[in-house]
Amino acid sequence: MTEMRAEDLLAILRRIVRDFSPLLPGMRLEVVSSEAFRARLLGKPILPGEALEGLRPAAPPQGDRQEEASPLYPLHAFPSTSVVMVDVEGMRALIAEEDRRLQRVLTEGMILREVIYLATSRQPFPDPRSRAETILRRHWPFQYAALRSVGLTVSGFERPATAENLAKDN
Repeated sequence: MTEMRAEDLLAILRRIVRDFSPLLPGMRLEVVSSEAFRARLLGKPILPGEALEGLRPAAPPQGDRQEEASPLYPLHAFPSTSVVMVDVEGMRALIAEEDRRLQRVLTEGMILREVIYLATSRQPFPDPRSRAETILRRHWPFQYAALRSVGLTVSGFERPATAENLAKDN
């Protein structure tokens, strides 16, 4: 399969962040290396010349920051700072095995889910990650189906909800 170029991937990410900026003022995309991405998720800044091998995961965050502890892919939203952090090389590696026609859709689905998560985390309702996924499923079904087909959703490969249960979400 052909790999998506980093420039194409970044163009998709930047377009979607730009499209949602009126809804989430102050939101920004932070492009980092794979090493810096892992270090930031572990809660430890990486110092020049320091290897990542000795790092251990930090204690699980308390309160609403718990969502920030375990990403499913190399793209992660931090509601406390309105930052969407992305490891472009990690994303390229993740979608490289997929058909070229699905790579764009997977990229869109990943960034949409994180941006929607930022929006839902500002609301006083429980479980913003699942609510973001529900919104993605309803309004961007093709992107949701692509993510689900490769196991990149909170629900994974479970049976889709019945129409009756979906009606309750409205």
